[in-house]
Amino acid sequence: MDAAWSAGEEPVVGVVDGPADDTDAIEIGARLESAAADVTIVSDEVDAVLETEPSVLVAVGEAPLAALARAAVDIPVLPVGKVSGIESVDPDRLPDALEAALEGDAVCHPRPVLDVTLESNDGVVRDRALFDVTLVTDEPARISEYGVHSRGQPVATFRADGVVAATPAGSHGYASTVDAPQVSAAIDAIAVAPIGPFVTQTRQWVLPDDDLAFTVERNENDVRLVVDDRSVGSVTMDARVTVSVTDTLSTLVVPET
Repeated sequence: MDAAWSAGEEPVVGVVDGPADDTDAIEIGARLESAAADVTIVSDEVDAVLETEPSVLVAVGEAPLAALARAAVDIPVLPVGKVSGIESVDPDRLPDALEAALEGDAVCHPRPVLDVTLESNDGVVRDRALFDVTLVTDEPARISEYGVHSRGQPVATFRADGVVAATPAGSHGYASTVDAPQVSAAIDAIAVAPIGPFVTQTRQWVLPDDDLAFTVERNENDVRLVVDDRSVGSVTMDARVTVSVTDTLSTLVVPET
């Protein structure tokens, strides 16, 4: 549920940038320092910014937003630049938007974060995703067979290059390019779709956002687990990937006027 937010007295603003983004966090921070009076601005990588105990975070692009979701921060984040499925601020409007947020004119919106667990004979790998989780073959156009399970019940098996599960935000990004349903943030659900299915009439699904699982039933090549564009492990035929919403990342929405 959306809620009003206040920064309190003597706010500290942490500006986080990702290495692949065009806009540098130091440059953004310098612009904010010149525009915001009585506000401390800290610009650095995620861990360094969080050490300063900021009142609010500014994330430039999708990569730092995903990094903050992995870090399980409980500090509101103002997204900047192009972000799929999440309201964000144009970089040129950032000083005014931040001032409005610090004055109490922003609304805090919780975004679901996926808890991802890969269990296999090699052990357990855990991660978190703000946008999507993908199982995909290492080589293009190499078909494997995947199983989808929801709350302990089989949903489908199909042959494809891969399968993607997306949050409401992620369903408007990469997942939409493989025809996954676009899910409203108003419902608690995950969009699931095959990637390059062998049978073109393979279905897509909107499934409950708890106890979702994926398996590899047959593979002709190695299958990788990719979480928010980061490869985190190999999915073998003895492995099981479970996905559930267990947390949220709070983002700030600032009126344009």
